[in-house]
Formats: sequence, structure tokens, C-alpha cells
Amino acid sequence: MIAGILLAAGRSSRFGSDKLTQAEPGGQPLALQAARAFAPLQHTLAVIPAGNERLRALFAGIGFGVTEVAGTAAMSRSLQAGLAAASEARGWIVGLADMPCVQPSTVAAIRQALEQGAHLVACRHGGRRGNPVGFSQNMTAALRALQGDQGARRLLEERSADVHWLDVDDPGILLDIDVPADWAQYSASFSRKS
Repeated sequence: MIAGILLAAGRSSRFGSDKLTQAEPGGQPLALQAARAFAPLQHTLAVIPAGNERLRALFAGIGFGVTEVAGTAAMSRSLQAGLAAASEARGWIVGLADMPCVQPSTVAAIRQALEQGAHLVACRHGGRRGNPVGFSQNMTAALRALQGDQGARRLLEERSADVHWLDVDDPGILLDIDVPADWAQYSASFSRKS
């Protein structure tokens, strides 16, 4: 089984408010829009801040498992909490809850690469690396050794020769909502589609 882990434990400090529960132009909370990319997976969970009942209810309402991290969790700590909660998996696809435009086809392609034996799967669009990223169980020790807020980026750099690259027709792998200007750009593009 390949499990999905959606990291949703950030503080939204650069954004200025809880961006993950903010409704995007279509009316759905940003975190749920990001979660839809994981539809190709049967086992998914979200890592949220301890005590955030609103996020817990949102994710539980769509069938995601939920695990919590206390305090202001660094990216690596959130990732490790997700790995511990899905330790029975043969691999993991790790995404970010502030990336609402990733397509389910990208997650399906990462899953397929892992199932075919890749150990570290990264996707690119137009030559630029994006998220989510896939890891086989062979990467467990390296993932558990991560520290700080770089998340898995360091692994991709240190093990660049081992990376299985997927070139995807999915610009959503590059769009994350970090600051209000990102939200404005996302909202404007959403309005143009309507």
C-alpha cells in the first residue's frame, strides 16, 4: 500500500491568518482543495496542529486519517509524525495542504512509479521541481533523520542520482499559497476559469 500524507501543520505566519480553512473562490476550504489530489490513494492522512478541531473535522469529513503534532512543528517533525501514523505503508506520497492545484493524475503517476520500484520520486513541470514527492519504505531511515523546516528537499539534493523524475503536465505542482499575493493570484486564475 502507498499512503498519502498531507502536511497541514504549518502556522500560516507569512499569510497572516489560517489559510487552510479559508474558502477559495469555489467555496471549498483551501486544505480540502489540496486534499482532492490524493483521490487515487486508498489510505490518506493529514498532519495537523494539535487542537485544531476545525481542520480535524474537515479532513475526517472526507475520510482522511488525522494525526496531530504539538506546538509549532517544523516540516521535518510533521513529516515524521505522518510516517509514524502510516508506518505499515510500503511507500508514501507527501504533499502540502497549501497547494490546491495539484492534479490527481500526478499523485497517480507518483504511486505507479513507487509501485514499479522507484525509491525517491519527484515531479517536474517545465523543468522546475514541485510537490508532492514519493518515497519508498527504503527511505524510512533517511526521512526519520531529517531536521528543521527543509522537509525532504535535502534528501532530493543529497540523493539526486537516486531520484526518479516524472515530467508532468501539471502546473499545480508549482503553486503554493504562502502569502496573500499568492492567494490573490490563485483567486484571479480561479475567476478566469469560471
